[in-house]
Amino acid sequence: MGAARTGRASKRRRAFTAHLPPDPIVSARLTFALQVLAQEGQLVGARTKRMSARVDPGLLKAAKSKTGLKNDSDLISAALAVIAASDDFGPWFAAQAGRLSKDFTLDF
Repeated sequence: MGAARTGRASKRRRAFTAHLPPDPIVSARLTFALQVLAQEGQLVGARTKRMSARVDPGLLKAAKSKTGLKNDSDLISAALAVIAASDDFGPWFAAQAGRLSKDFTLDF
């Protein structure tokens, strides 16, 4: 029975990552988050933790629309991954202030 469970979990993982959001920014953020969490060893592979929550239906509808995800579990997993993954862009961007000379111009 353990092998059957592992096979099902593996299929669900593949299904989740195979249906990345159509929005390229959302898709990139989710892909990045999942890669970071996997590299840090924070993903255990099987989705076995059950949770229950009450959410605003409008929020759920907007999040599903933005991500293209239809399954509530996939949507919650995606949101948690984006929150849990470290993203150093903000601090890095702030540290870049003053790096370009005042006469720097972009030519198009």
